[in-house]
Amino acid sequence: MFSSVFDEYQARVRETVSAAHTPSAGRTEELLAKSAEQRLDLAELAELLEIGNDPAAESQFQTLRTFVTGRFRNIGSNRLRYISPIYISSFCVDRCGYCNFSAARQTAERKRLTIEGLEEEVAAVMEAGPRVIELVLATDPEYPWPVLVKYVEKTKELLKGEPGSAVLLCSDYLPLEGYKALHEAGLWGMVQWDETLEPDVYERWHSTSPRKRNFRERIDNHDRAMAAGIEVASSALLGLADYRYEVLMQIAKTRHLESEYGRPPFTAGTPRLKPIGGKELHLTTEVTDRAYETVLMVHKIANPRGGRWLQTRETFTMNTRNALHDDVFTYRCGEVRPGGYKISLPKERAEAGGQFGVNDLTQGTVEQELNALGFHIDYAWVGRS
Repeated sequence: MFSSVFDEYQARVRETVSAAHTPSAGRTEELLAKSAEQRLDLAELAELLEIGNDPAAESQFQTLRTFVTGRFRNIGSNRLRYISPIYISSFCVDRCGYCNFSAARQTAERKRLTIEGLEEEVAAVMEAGPRVIELVLATDPEYPWPVLVKYVEKTKELLKGEPGSAVLLCSDYLPLEGYKALHEAGLWGMVQWDETLEPDVYERWHSTSPRKRNFRERIDNHDRAMAAGIEVASSALLGLADYRYEVLMQIAKTRHLESEYGRPPFTAGTPRLKPIGGKELHLTTEVTDRAYETVLMVHKIANPRGGRWLQTRETFTMNTRNALHDDVFTYRCGEVRPGGYKISLPKERAEAGGQFGVNDLTQGTVEQELNALGFHIDYAWVGRS
């Protein structure tokens, strides 16, 4: 389990971040050339991350971008793997201050999807083409894993075994037996953002949350899912702590999982904190666009086999500027609330019921613009190279 090696990794990463300096132009080229031949270690990746933290390193930033796009974008056609999140509950017992579903937010509009409601949402998603569906919910005690099994089974049934289709789940952390049962029911993937792997920061944000305060139980969730045969997506939630520490810890975790289970996470999540309920958070650790784009590039260099999840938290312009072949992509999230695909609400109502701010777009516009940039969307990609 990751918790058994966490303290060792944490000490190493903290020391690495403290010692890192912006690489010179020549050193940047040296590191990138090396990365094309072999895996960079954490200290080398930390140097590249410093480029995003140093406004004077513009030439290094452009060298990094040229290298990454040249190596990981195909000429003419690049695939983006699409995932459709369907929210099944916005009720929560936890009290995360950066989430609109927090139990502390009395103004949030809340809803649970029945199985019948799930069928309506899945039908609306499938009508547009997507066949890879992620079921999303907050820490809702009405949905223990035996109930989630029923939702996974129903979604799997509705997908009718179509080639490339799959069911994913983003939920509270679960026991190994729960993941085994969910895998048997048809669950292909598990999505969990660790929020932050900095324990002191995690305690500050989650000490009053009855479930999420269990830091070590939660950081072992990817291990439990992978041990049950499920693929995983992992990430920090950028903006809670020093992003350089978070990215290096996530890369260390990815390498731990690959060593233990013979495969890395299928994608690195790249969520950056955004407004909730229409209001800015004004965090002291906000991640700039330049730093964020550097994070995206370093993730790809660290794990060339994996994608990065480009989400509707970011603008379409930000996503397309950074998209690479085989990245995971989303342009519509059903207003990040239960029932958001079947019934669209006015902006203020949608923000009141949604988990965080998003930039949902229309299918036709997105597909047309992506095609012009040399990208196509694969709506049924699981098991297909």
